[in-house]
Amino acid sequence: MRTAGGARILLDYGVRIDDRVILPGHVSPRDLDAVLISHAHLDHVGAAPLLLISTTPKIYATESTVRQAEILLKDMLKLSGYYLPFAGSEVSKFVRSVQRVRYGERFRVKDAEIEFVDAGHIPGSAQIIVNADKALLYTGDFTPVKTRLLDGCDDPGTGFDVVITESTYAREAHLPRKTLEDRVVEVARETVNQGGVVVVPSFAVARAQEVACILYAHGFKEPIWIDGMARQILELYIEDETYVDGVELLAKASRKVRVVKGKRDRETVLDEPGVVVSPAGMLKGGPAAYYAAKVADDPTSSILLVSFQAPNTPGAKLLAEGKLAVNSSELKAAARVVQYKLSAHAGQAELRDYISKRGDSGTAITIHGDPEACEAFAAWINENTGYRAVNPAGPEPIIL
Repeated sequence: MRTAGGARILLDYGVRIDDRVILPGHVSPRDLDAVLISHAHLDHVGAAPLLLISTTPKIYATESTVRQAEILLKDMLKLSGYYLPFAGSEVSKFVRSVQRVRYGERFRVKDAEIEFVDAGHIPGSAQIIVNADKALLYTGDFTPVKTRLLDGCDDPGTGFDVVITESTYAREAHLPRKTLEDRVVEVARETVNQGGVVVVPSFAVARAQEVACILYAHGFKEPIWIDGMARQILELYIEDETYVDGVELLAKASRKVRVVKGKRDRETVLDEPGVVVSPAGMLKGGPAAYYAAKVADDPTSSILLVSFQAPNTPGAKLLAEGKLAVNSSELKAAARVVQYKLSAHAGQAELRDYISKRGDSGTAITIHGDPEACEAFAAWINENTGYRAVNPAGPEPIIL
């Protein structure tokens, strides 16, 4: 974005990961006065090291975002480094050079005054306010829903001329969190009571830790194992009193959780009834794929999916067809397969309520959703609010 006073600001710079890493369009770092990173997920920060190959632009993010991003970026390099145009040196440079920002702290970039506001999505995530010749709000990924880990987003205020909003679940309502928690715990208890193991494929960042907190808070007595990158994120979170609202509960849950430390532990996990929580959340690898393959033919066990399953992923195929890809073959699952989405995004009702409170007039830009969701949200905004909604179809500029 460019303000009337000439400030040139980039809001996030992420990648898309399908079978390979897909990079965004080129942005020259020498043309930027600031890069504002909303949170640590790779679709928002994954290309940021590209900006540091030949220069050092000013980059701003919360401390929690930087620490999580370092883990995720290094993991991406480990898995896909051959296809990436940057290396570990650029990731290290990113971590060193980012200027840390706290929620509510205001700073200036030329004529723009900028503020980060808690987005409630993952620890350290931010809605970003840019006040210059016009008042702009970039939602990033957000949710107002309170979870065991986070209290939900803070109110960013009103009177915005421009709102750039995510649209992920513009066409889908979420069940109440309590209902989802009760169902997750019900599956866990039913499975262990019949002697089975519950495999919970889960995102390493925030989701795995939330599942552990849910089970602990509901008095689940059987073993809870955590594996993969979720272990490292757990260690990070229990030291983060600033950005993890449920840090006390998480610390208590962490003392109950058993951490998988290697191959021998991984084999032990399946020896007794219990729960194992591990990436990858869509079964595209990671220890979760190993555990799912091991329990798939066991009718006493369950595979509990707690996240969105993207089309053509192993998790989506398992849900739709009851088949699990194992090496080069497919295994018909005898285990119970269920999905309860513990989403970290605002649902349809929350999105509509949120945008309705941001102002009486101006421009809303719907992004970060499939084309149908972005179009549907833009149509709803046009019909029900004072904002004029735009659903950008390409890189053309929007001039206000």
